[in-house]
Amino acid sequence: MSPAIDPETNQLELLPPGGKSGARRPRKGPSLSIDLAEKLPIAQVRIDSPLPQLDRIFDYAISQQLDDLMQPGVRVRVRFSGRLVNGFVVGRVQASDAGKALRPIERVVSGERVLTAEVCDLVSAVAEHYAGTFSDVVRSAVPPRHARAESLQYRVPEVDVQVHDLDATRWSSYTNGPVLFGRLRSGKCFNTRGIWSSAPAQPWYQDISSLVRAALVNSVGSAIVVLPDAHDVDLLAQELAELRDTTAILTADQGPERRYREFLRALRGSARLVIGTRAAVFAPVSNLQLMVVWDDQDDSLWEPHAPYWNARDVAAIRSSAGGCALLVGSPARSVETQLWCEQGWARSLAPTREIISSNAPLVRALEQEDLARDVAAASARLPHMAWSVAKEGLKLGPVLVQVPRRGYLPTLCCRQCRAPARCSCGGALGLATGQIIPTCIWCGVPAAGWSCRLCGDTNLRAVAIGVERTAEEFGRAFPSTPVIWSQGSAMRRSVSAAPALVIATPGAEPIADGGYAAVIILDARGQLLRPQLQVTQEAARRWFGAALLARPRAPFAITAENFEPVVQALVRWDAPGFAQRELAERAAAGLPPNTKMAVLHGALADINEVLSLLTVEHKVLGPTDESCIVVVRRDLGAQLAGQLRVISAMRAAKSTGKPVNVVCDPREPIAKDSAPVPTP
Repeated sequence: MSPAIDPETNQLELLPPGGKSGARRPRKGPSLSIDLAEKLPIAQVRIDSPLPQLDRIFDYAISQQLDDLMQPGVRVRVRFSGRLVNGFVVGRVQASDAGKALRPIERVVSGERVLTAEVCDLVSAVAEHYAGTFSDVVRSAVPPRHARAESLQYRVPEVDVQVHDLDATRWSSYTNGPVLFGRLRSGKCFNTRGIWSSAPAQPWYQDISSLVRAALVNSVGSAIVVLPDAHDVDLLAQELAELRDTTAILTADQGPERRYREFLRALRGSARLVIGTRAAVFAPVSNLQLMVVWDDQDDSLWEPHAPYWNARDVAAIRSSAGGCALLVGSPARSVETQLWCEQGWARSLAPTREIISSNAPLVRALEQEDLARDVAAASARLPHMAWSVAKEGLKLGPVLVQVPRRGYLPTLCCRQCRAPARCSCGGALGLATGQIIPTCIWCGVPAAGWSCRLCGDTNLRAVAIGVERTAEEFGRAFPSTPVIWSQGSAMRRSVSAAPALVIATPGAEPIADGGYAAVIILDARGQLLRPQLQVTQEAARRWFGAALLARPRAPFAITAENFEPVVQALVRWDAPGFAQRELAERAAAGLPPNTKMAVLHGALADINEVLSLLTVEHKVLGPTDESCIVVVRRDLGAQLAGQLRVISAMRAAKSTGKPVNVVCDPREPIAKDSAPVPTP
């Protein structure tokens, strides 16, 4: 059975395959591949609606006045269920099987064909992969229209791309690197895919710029680079300054006009290179040769709205469909990309042993024997080992101290019973710089006269120490040394080569001129104790990322035991080996990416109804009162997503119960207190 919807009544009914009805029969119409010379009388339209039962193609008649403008990819206004809605024309056909007269399209919003055939197919594939709707995904792919930007003329510049002498040398530092570079330079890069773990003391943006020049030098093709934030975009754009005239920048912090203007530059061929944040993965460039995704584990590469897609996986879908070269890089390596390597879908690019032995930092961790002899060292926030690394490093230049938490004292607890200190609203209590009275981090109300609800004690102690308090402590320990701190609300982008203590949170570390003379990771042991699936992967990403900022063979101190696997990976500079170990452990436990997971959020009765309609072989973790996890074999992932889409559309059309939110391939899939139960 398949769903069909009538745009007049906005109702869905079930039709047997090949059946007849007064409503439109659903079909998966053509993308945008159509001979534009043909004057076919019926337009196929995707309307702008998040409702799952309306996630399909509708047929509309084309009036003679709009015939010339009605080309696939243009924005239109159509009448649907008695009101005007926006939509995209995705094709033109000769006849419709609706069974009744078609309504005409009201007007064409713009003659600009903003939804290309390739992007239309990509949006559909992403919606299917994540059990979402076309409308929700296309909002990320096509920015809102801005008439003034659309009226401008965009010239196609003639830019002479030159490969620099050091470009090939940089990629000779990696296994399989010369092969990748050679294929891109020769233009023979069809279905070339690499998973790249960055080399020590070798800036990642220089590596990417080398590949971009190689991909653009001998072809009329284009390239897309997707980065976590606007600062990274600026770094790469500066490195590729000679390509400024043919580079489009797409970031989330641009205003509507500038973002649409840069989008049109890529669409009209004025830009052969697109550098941007998450949504740039959908950039409408022609003849795409290379896609690069850097730091694929960064949270900012996950779309925060339904259907919660990830830029890395969208790039993989686009590479598979179009055959363009794909490079996914990271300071460490994710288990998802390691699985691609083990399946043979991509090749591993890791630093050679010669580069590691000459450039990798000298890692010092807590020795188990020393901790056994000195009990105080086990609880010290700055053990003697880290203190001496800071002292020696300051003789040569700046020293980076990475702290996992921002603020001053972000979390407090009862000094006697260690219970978390909470406000009456339930928010945690913390202290900002210069404060004496703790304040709620949620409502901002000072907690004067606080007392513990469990033991009645009125004294507080710190659970976590932030970057501001750490800077204060180091300032007292090294009174004659400048102390610089950087965090999300007040970030420093760069520091000089002069000796200084640089206290920063992960991702906010400034780039030091010539690299850091030493690196210290504080509170490392606590970062490994969080009850999350991604905790070790995230720790590896943070610590390898800090190590990349150090000079060759710089001392690196970490306040975690040396027997921890992630610490051993740092010692050997073996991110692929660590990812391989993590992947094997997840395979034994039946966890992603070896399995496909979908998290269902909603009322218990609605979740049970969805589960009862699933026919794909699966098992369930939960359900709890608000969520559950559906697990299937990886090869059944597409079937699970397809069934969840159909079930959501059927339930929404029948108005049975409340909607159930579906998150496929979630960032953190393990729900608290979930337990496996048998599936009926």
